[in-house]
Amino acid sequence: MPDSPHRGRPYQPQQGQGSYGPPPPYQGSQWQQPQQQSSQQQWDQQPQQQWQPQQQQWDQQPAYDDYNNSYDDGGDLALAPIHRRAGARIVDNALVAVFGFALVLPVTIGAFGLGKPGSKTEDEGGVWNWPIIFTLFCVLSVLPFIYEAVQLSMWGRTLGKRVLGLGVVQARPAGTPITTTQAVWRAGITHVGYQLGVFFFLVLAVMVWDYAAYGMVLVWAGALMAYLWAIWDQPLHQSLHDRFAGTLVIDERVGYDESEYSEYPG
Repeated sequence: MPDSPHRGRPYQPQQGQGSYGPPPPYQGSQWQQPQQQSSQQQWDQQPQQQWQPQQQQWDQQPAYDDYNNSYDDGGDLALAPIHRRAGARIVDNALVAVFGFALVLPVTIGAFGLGKPGSKTEDEGGVWNWPIIFTLFCVLSVLPFIYEAVQLSMWGRTLGKRVLGLGVVQARPAGTPITTTQAVWRAGITHVGYQLGVFFFLVLAVMVWDYAAYGMVLVWAGALMAYLWAIWDQPLHQSLHDRFAGTLVIDERVGYDESEYSEYPG
């Protein structure tokens, strides 16, 4: 049997020849079937395309949640125990006091000598006068401020905190390094803000009224309460200067998410 040019193709009779094979309506249904399938595919694709952006939006929702979760409240951080925070503060104050008195004593001795009796005014032969008070304020307040602000802005910890394995981080986003502004603000509140009242009543006691010294006691008690605020503060155990600066004191001897504030006694 010779090869036919219509082999493998739909039968198309030549002009003038009889019709063989399937009737013409078969061809019509053959054309309608692809058209019907094409139309059905369009209707199937249209709802799929219509709902695809919404599905993509729901798929992207966890990423948004993850972004929000990065700004957590710091509850998963290993917060520093109170006794180690107090130990770090004592170490820092001791270091600053050594250098502070090393600067104050030579100035005092050189300016007023060793043989003058103590009294509350310069006219009575004492050493309490404006230069000495200003020097004490610079050494006991300004020097600790510089000491802490520089170290916190550069390393996030002071020498005392480094010895005790502590560090200072941001409260939001929790665990991130603190900024220079936060370091300066925290150190300023601790060493300048808390000391202003002390030196104010010191000036009153020395220059004006002896009983103003009781005001110094009240200011010291208030500063102590600001430190002890971390005991009952929940849930981050922040002192007042930490609250104002937006910082946390963490325990760097354990992972950020390996421990809670369980080491705190009580």
